[in-house]
Amino acid sequence: MSALAEQSQVLVSPSAADRIAFASQALSALPPNARALVVGASLEAASQVARASAKDRAATYGVVRTTFALHVSALARPLLAQRGLVAASALTLEAVAARLARDTENDLGPFQKVSMTPGFSRALARTLTELRLAKIAPDDARVASRPTGQALGQLAERYAKALAALGLADRRTVLDAACEALSAMPRLAPESRELLVLVDVRLDTVAEDEVLAGLARSYRLVATIPAGDVTTILAAKRALGDSLSVGEATGSRPLDSLKWRLLSEGDAEPAPGEVSPALASAVRVRSAPGESRECVEIARTLVERARAGVPFDRMAILLRSPEVYVPHVVEALRRAGLRAHFARGLRMPDPSGRALLALLDCAAEGLSAKRFSEYLSLGEIPRRASNAPEAAAPGAFSPADDDAADAAVARLGIDDSEELPPENDDDLDVGTLRTPFRWERLLVDASVIGGLDRWARRLDGLREELLQKHALYIAEENGRADHVKGDLEGVAELRAFALPLLADLDGLRGGATWREWLLRLSSLATRALRRPERVLSVLSELWPLDAETLISLSEVRAVLEPRLADVREATRGRRLGKVFVGAIEDARGLSFDTVFVPGLVEKSFPKKVLEDPLFLDAARRDTSPELATNANRSHDERLMLRLATGAADNLLVYSYPRVDADAGRPRTPSFYGLEILRVVEGKLPTYESLKRLADTASRARLGWPAPDAREDAIDDAEHDLAVLAALLGEDESKNVGAARFLLGENAHLRRSLYARAYRWRKGKYVAQDGLVDVPAGTSARTALDEQGLSQRSFSPTALQNFAACPYRFYLSALLKLSRREEPAPLEELDPLQRGTLVHETQFALLTRLREEALLPVRAPTLARAQTLLEDTLKLVATRHEDRLCPAIPRVWEDGLAHVRADLREWLRRMIDEEEWTPTHFELSFGLT
Repeated sequence: MSALAEQSQVLVSPSAADRIAFASQALSALPPNARALVVGASLEAASQVARASAKDRAATYGVVRTTFALHVSALARPLLAQRGLVAASALTLEAVAARLARDTENDLGPFQKVSMTPGFSRALARTLTELRLAKIAPDDARVASRPTGQALGQLAERYAKALAALGLADRRTVLDAACEALSAMPRLAPESRELLVLVDVRLDTVAEDEVLAGLARSYRLVATIPAGDVTTILAAKRALGDSLSVGEATGSRPLDSLKWRLLSEGDAEPAPGEVSPALASAVRVRSAPGESRECVEIARTLVERARAGVPFDRMAILLRSPEVYVPHVVEALRRAGLRAHFARGLRMPDPSGRALLALLDCAAEGLSAKRFSEYLSLGEIPRRASNAPEAAAPGAFSPADDDAADAAVARLGIDDSEELPPENDDDLDVGTLRTPFRWERLLVDASVIGGLDRWARRLDGLREELLQKHALYIAEENGRADHVKGDLEGVAELRAFALPLLADLDGLRGGATWREWLLRLSSLATRALRRPERVLSVLSELWPLDAETLISLSEVRAVLEPRLADVREATRGRRLGKVFVGAIEDARGLSFDTVFVPGLVEKSFPKKVLEDPLFLDAARRDTSPELATNANRSHDERLMLRLATGAADNLLVYSYPRVDADAGRPRTPSFYGLEILRVVEGKLPTYESLKRLADTASRARLGWPAPDAREDAIDDAEHDLAVLAALLGEDESKNVGAARFLLGENAHLRRSLYARAYRWRKGKYVAQDGLVDVPAGTSARTALDEQGLSQRSFSPTALQNFAACPYRFYLSALLKLSRREEPAPLEELDPLQRGTLVHETQFALLTRLREEALLPVRAPTLARAQTLLEDTLKLVATRHEDRLCPAIPRVWEDGLAHVRADLREWLRRMIDEEEWTPTHFELSFGLT
């Protein structure tokens, strides 16, 4: 360890600027042509250190930037290739865990009841991965005398065997291979070793600790660690021994005292005389009514700092709960016209992925028309000259999305500084088939419920019905004939596209191996999706799963849904000139002039610490001290605050929402706010004083979404409201007519302002209250008088509308407007369908009775007439079944039974009325 201590240097400091300066100095001490490897927590962190070292140098080359995960993968790749192993993605490992959870041969013990829940396979993969990274053998997990430990031990053993059988390398296998590669590297003299700079890399597992020890033996190591990162500090001490050093506060920046004293161990509270006014001016704690207004105030401060000369790329918004705040941040920055770089991209709904999931649901639910309509609504129908979908070549996959692609771009030096133009669907798709707007309506009109044969019969029946309507309208010279013709074309296109696709979906309900599933789904995605590239990319991650175990459709969907439902869209272009927006963990190794930390509220920051549901802390402590417990998770929450604080150089803005706008309840600020004020003010404040300070620091109000000064507005709406607020706050006599320009700006705005003013004016009702005062003698007055209550009668329902709203009464009773009727599957034959069956049956039966001289029907010929009735009704029903049969077969059968009973009664009545002659009877059905 002594040699390592001489050659390795490690700095532990809460200040990101100090850590970056320490790492860049190590690079600057090298000759310009010396080789060096910068391994950062992210590519951006490695780049910032490299830029800082090159700032004052004429030239430098030989510096390679990468991340810890990419460097480990590069070291392990040759050994994995020799052993025939493939690095598995998180989705692949989750699929293996799902197979273990659903395998009936596995005894899941206490997990049996929850094994079929949607998130179990993901939680199981996470827990098993943690056990393997801690290098805990399956037998060690059984040390705990609890059923959960025994079940996890058995699952861990089967998990390892499944990975070996599939030729997959998880994170543990990759790290072990990297350690072997480092051990095989030639041992050079310490002065001849290449420099490796670790920038804020987090190491929290035993397997990663061994990699760090191997790096220290093979390289001349320089590392930086954020203060408070306990697991990484312990790993560095085990690997490097005495070479680890803790930096000291320089005092050159106002925020340095906050960084060192915040959440520090022991009594670090400053004395009242040590409180710096500069520190108080560099730290702001404020509140806003809701997350949305909180982000608007952040955007306002961003504009303020930019006017003061701070570049946008030197400002950052660090989020502890990105899933909550990112939508609000996006909207606030859009209103302010600011560009942002999102470290993890933006999660957006993926139409192509959701379209494939809808098709899988359609297959699982027996070719459900509802799910097929959901697929149509997503607009992912391929645009090609032929309506019929095309099949794909088996196994044609795109590469998976991962960090390696980003690394390749960085190494190749590809210039992506220019913003790429948005994709144009017209450029991507060629052909004539577009998403037909009438297909969903035609499915409702055809009363399709499910089943392949039902689809064909109902679409053919709808076509026959439309053909009859079209012929009738042509004969009547009705203008609706063209509309019906369009529907006929739509039915033909729908039938040509849907039936082949549904036939393929019908074949998905059986079990198959993963390799067979991937071939089926790749073909389905290529022929049914307009943009299948990302779906094929996700499927490619599962390509190593070639075991012979049969997988069900429900299991395939459960594995694919988390990845296909949403997509992460990376920010285009470089980060320069853009505000950095990301999780706090993304700020490792980065330094900014101004940092905003929103969401400083209870249960959000710090987040509620929860145990692993599959392996509780008590069992973890009995198994191994290397496993994380709630104590470690609490340290991680404290580390998040220290990382966010350490990333700022000149200004820190903490904020929290004081109101839950959705629930209408007040929010409690986090105790972290008290800790911040303790360091800034030199004494521990109360919650009441924290709230008062935060409220006065920001004048954001829920009822008036605008600043006090118009110069602070971030968009036109806030500017106009700020102008009006200034006019309303002064003496009204001095500002008469000051806002009159609004009346002449836009006619619609003029009408809206007058309506709002009259609604709040006291006195008699006017037109803005809904009262219509039409002058006498006008045509409108005459028309209204004819519809008066004394001139005609109205139903109680119409009068009820009059009591609620006269305008509603006018629309419904006079103009006859009503809600659009929503088609629904019939539960009985409608009068038109029943009348058609009765009329045609009577006509055909009377014709046959006349031909056999059985008219009029008498008692001796009744049996023969009834036999002819059964045959005739059967022929007529067969001819009209596809056209008239409703969605539910039972309704059709019950309707035929009622028609049969009525016609038999009609025959019997012929006997009682001896003088009745059935001439043209079928034309007078229902008349006396």
